[in-house]
Amino acid sequence: MKTIITLCLSLLVLISCQTNSLQTYMVDHKDDENFISLDFSLKTFIDNFEDLSEEQQSLFKDVRKVNLLAFKKDNTKEDYYVEKRTQLTTILSKEFSSQQLMSVNDKGRQMKMYADDLEDKVQEIVIYANDNSKGFIVLRLLGDDLNPSNFYKMMLLSDKMNFDDLAQMIDI
Repeated sequence: MKTIITLCLSLLVLISCQTNSLQTYMVDHKDDENFISLDFSLKTFIDNFEDLSEEQQSLFKDVRKVNLLAFKKDNTKEDYYVEKRTQLTTILSKEFSSQQLMSVNDKGRQMKMYADDLEDKVQEIVIYANDNSKGFIVLRLLGDDLNPSNFYKMMLLSDKMNFDDLAQMIDI
């Protein structure tokens, strides 16, 4: 009887450790040659961060870290692309099912934005974008108390941001 209980507890622990979350998906694919993985701070993309107003600087300070995972599609990996995209969208729909902030679909492209906790302090905002001809990208923006409405204000500052190096690295 002791052996059965020990076996059941061991299986329960094993099953709980193998949960599919966005974080484990991103970590598991970090070294996959088909993916591009980057971790960075948004402040690194502003050439003259010190020249921004205090309010503008605070928008970027809220985001402590950004994790990026991108899959650049080529026609030889169509099945692998579909498999990985399906895994990711399944994880996102389970993990953030009731926390979707925005969804846009247009001509084979889609973009979705999620937040981890809309009732309390938002610590994670996820942006997923897919283009059936180019691939997909997922961004995790991490902070202590993120305000989703601040991302619109950040977009207004896009002329002060320099994403050229990042765009060349991921080329999606």
